[in-house]
Amino acid sequence: MGMNRLLHYFQNLRFKQKLFSSYLVVCIIPLLVLGAFSYYQASRFLLQQAEQNLGESIGGLAEGLDFRTRQFEAVINSVTQNIVFKQIFVHHNGNITGLYRDYVDPFFSNILDFNPDLLQISVFTDNPEILRGNYILPLELIHGMQWSRSLKQEGTQWMGYNGKVFATRLFADNDMATNTASSAVLFLSLDEDSLFQGLREIQADAYHVSIRDREGRTVTARSAAMPGDFQVPEGHAPGEPEAPGNSSGYLTVGQTEYLYLRKEIPGAGWELLYYTPKDAIAVDARSIVGATALIIAVCLIILVFLIRMFSNTFVNRITKLNTTMMLVENGNLKVEVSSPSRDEIGQLTNRFGRMLHNINTLIEEVYQSKITQREAELKALQTQINPHFLYNTLSIINWKALQADALEISEITTNVSKFYRTVLNKGRNIIRVRHELENAKAYMQIQLVMHSHSFDFHCEVEEQVLEFDTINLIFQPILENALEHGIDRIRKGERRGRIAMRGFLEGERVTFTIEDNGPGMDAVTAREVLIASSQGYGLKNVNDRLQLRFGADYGLSLQSALGQGTTVTLAFPRYTEGVSLPEDR
Repeated sequence: MGMNRLLHYFQNLRFKQKLFSSYLVVCIIPLLVLGAFSYYQASRFLLQQAEQNLGESIGGLAEGLDFRTRQFEAVINSVTQNIVFKQIFVHHNGNITGLYRDYVDPFFSNILDFNPDLLQISVFTDNPEILRGNYILPLELIHGMQWSRSLKQEGTQWMGYNGKVFATRLFADNDMATNTASSAVLFLSLDEDSLFQGLREIQADAYHVSIRDREGRTVTARSAAMPGDFQVPEGHAPGEPEAPGNSSGYLTVGQTEYLYLRKEIPGAGWELLYYTPKDAIAVDARSIVGATALIIAVCLIILVFLIRMFSNTFVNRITKLNTTMMLVENGNLKVEVSSPSRDEIGQLTNRFGRMLHNINTLIEEVYQSKITQREAELKALQTQINPHFLYNTLSIINWKALQADALEISEITTNVSKFYRTVLNKGRNIIRVRHELENAKAYMQIQLVMHSHSFDFHCEVEEQVLEFDTINLIFQPILENALEHGIDRIRKGERRGRIAMRGFLEGERVTFTIEDNGPGMDAVTAREVLIASSQGYGLKNVNDRLQLRFGADYGLSLQSALGQGTTVTLAFPRYTEGVSLPEDR
């Protein structure tokens, strides 16, 4: 339902908005995808860099510890492998007191002076001849110490306890079996804080960092506030091979993912373990998000500008064409429509222009054809005098001649002459109202004679009306219609027929009314008189000619009712030939 509403809303948008929205969506989607991919790649790369830098830091710390332990290993070797020391502490040969005074005491003092991390260097021996001092202790004291249990193992033994680091080595003779009853033990005590100073520098970002020996015993450890569900794995991390070596990876405890690093310190047989949450080393995403958002925003601003420019380029021509079509729709067919562009919009514009040109050509042809047709009809009418009327007129002249009444014959002859002269009008369509009225009066005088003066004709026309022009032969058809369908249909003896003609001005209009007191007609017949064609020259023809010449606001109107006669109203503008019509001014 929501998708349908969205599609409906999109369909109702203007074309410019649709084009702009489509461009924007098409550009935003790849831009967002590219931005997300760039953010992911940048975050991944920075995380890898952070892991690499952290690994290098831990590796450097392990190398530093390895170097320090190898230094102390060299010191231990220089003591336990020294022939003189073996002779004093193991074989008990020679001048023990002199050798100790001249050789052992200065040697041990120099070792302490050159190694500030070294808190103590001592030899546990069972030789009773050696004077007890700072560097010589009885061998039986080691039996209560934890590190005494590992003395049988070869090499140096390293261990940590109570903030100190200890290193022990047996003085062994290659020529005799080694045992604690006849051997001496070298003992070194080192300052843990000084030796593992580098651990404090990396402890801030770590949850746990520790050093373990080969047996998995903790030599030293530094831990932050660890979560309650975090347990430092024993030996190696889950999934990590048990064989010693450098390694790294991730492990998940509870809901937290941890990075672990393991580095060997081979000089002492130790391994350095480092654990920290992944979030602690992850780069702050806000800077990346901000940079990505800024780049996307700049790209969007540029895209919006380009999209707006392109959409305006496309839509402006469509808008212009649409505006032109609206002008044509409102009746303005004279607008010029063309486009120099050769694309689809340009082709559409040019085709519309050619179509409009063809329509104008057809309208002009039809218009000229109609005018020609009307003029032909009028000329045919002017040359088509009703033979019956002509014969009757001549019969009257002849009859009057038989009666020898010369004045009346002269009057009839004069009226006939006026009628034909005004009807023909020298072949012109425009006539002065005065002359058209003379034609109507002459026609009615003839009809009065033909009807033996059985009806009355009254004419009242304002003088200023006579000086305007109109089309010819407009009164006679109306008067003829009043005679045939009005006066001639009055029953004999019912009432005397009467036709009244009035002419006057109404603003910019010239109005004539022709009224008869005939039987009238019903409403249906009254409507059809002006819209239906009839034989001869009827009212419809007069109405069409007036509207064709002066416009649809002019022409004839008819009011009639049964038994009440008929009134025809004729209207045309105040027009003089050679002067523009009012609507064209």
